[in-house]
Amino acid sequence: MQPKSAFPSDKSSYIWAITTGLLGSSCCIIQLILNIFSISCAGFSILTPYRPIFLSFTTVLILYTMTKYGLNSKQTLVTLLISLSLSTSPELISLYNQGKITISPFNLEKPLTEEVEIFVVQINGISCEGCANRIKTQFDSKPFVVDSKVYFNNQSAIVSVIPGNYKPVDIETWVKMVDFKYEPKVIQHYIENKY
Repeated sequence: MQPKSAFPSDKSSYIWAITTGLLGSSCCIIQLILNIFSISCAGFSILTPYRPIFLSFTTVLILYTMTKYGLNSKQTLVTLLISLSLSTSPELISLYNQGKITISPFNLEKPLTEEVEIFVVQINGISCEGCANRIKTQFDSKPFVVDSKVYFNNQSAIVSVIPGNYKPVDIETWVKMVDFKYEPKVIQHYIENKY
């Protein structure tokens, strides 16, 4: 009689590695999918404090899968790729929300202007990177917006617009249009010369 292993049997470690990777990124991936269908925050942010635990389980399961089935297995490589993609997605979404990486499918040019009007907004109620992404998408959809950055960690945003088009109340209204749970307040407003 063989002793029972503490690890999953057969090839279920593949499924568990992907599942724990998804749970570790659920506040982002699942929320972004819901955002596509205009569904508001589903409350997955409650899993955010447990993310290190899910990432630990994912790492252990990936290592177990690699040692048991080897890296030559196509299924192991697919599992590794999916699990790592899911596990790192919150960091990638954060970089996008902060304007450090851009995704421009049509290579759209931002309007050229020597001056920009800056609105610094405190936004209470941002509970995950998915929420921050919804707000950034709202800002970026408006005409005369040159750039926007939304920060989940300190619940704030910086919106740059062509001067003379918007007032602080407009920026606050845009945030409330995303979801009434957000409490926006423009805390700074100034014009800056870009050059």
